[in-house]
Amino acid sequence: MPDDTQITSAVNSTSRRQFMGYAALFGGGMALVSCGVTFPELTAAEKQDIDILNYALTLEYLEAEFYAAFVGSGPYAGKLSNPRVIQYAREIAAHEASHVEALKKTIISLRGTPVAKPTFDFSPLIGNSTMNDQLFLQLAATLEPVGVRAYLGQVARLSNPQLIAAAAAIHAVEANHVSAVQELRVELRYNTAPTRQTDIAPQSAAKPTSTAAADFDPNYSPTPTAFWKALTMAEVLAIVKPVIK
Repeated sequence: MPDDTQITSAVNSTSRRQFMGYAALFGGGMALVSCGVTFPELTAAEKQDIDILNYALTLEYLEAEFYAAFVGSGPYAGKLSNPRVIQYAREIAAHEASHVEALKKTIISLRGTPVAKPTFDFSPLIGNSTMNDQLFLQLAATLEPVGVRAYLGQVARLSNPQLIAAAAAIHAVEANHVSAVQELRVELRYNTAPTRQTDIAPQSAAKPTSTAAADFDPNYSPTPTAFWKALTMAEVLAIVKPVIK
């Protein structure tokens, strides 16, 4: 499996490959001219910070679009019936949309270019199942820990202390989402293993390295671990690539 440095320096054209190849956006060096002033070329560390933020932005695009599908005029908005489930969908959708905007503004402030939003298709996760409160929460319990572990896998690679603090703040919110979703699943009796401890959710104990959704286990404790296990960029891509067109 390639390491994160190799991944962020890859040059690709498709949405899936672009997700892992943000360095291509900046690889030739860039000078920003504003009001007649030419700024110094970005350093390698600054470029890497932007690459990581664009990686995070793509994940936030994915989560934001997922939750947006269940609120307002989203295609699945009418499929939720429990008032608390609907409220959770609205609250988390707002959080994810805020993350998207914050990351885009930060990337621009660093003289970077926010990566374009890919096209997402969640049908591979839904299959032939009927969308309802239970399936929505199951999918949320699958996606949220991926975000938690993705941030954990990159925060140490950031060079800017302010960015580290910002990434940690988003990471904490994503962890809150994991616990909130699982608490509600326990309350509604959807969670069949409410005391199961795991640091690799949504991956299962039986197949801990599998990146196939069919092998995931969304049933685990709302407080699943003392220490989450990080995911590399390659591992995250393998998990989410079925929904990126």
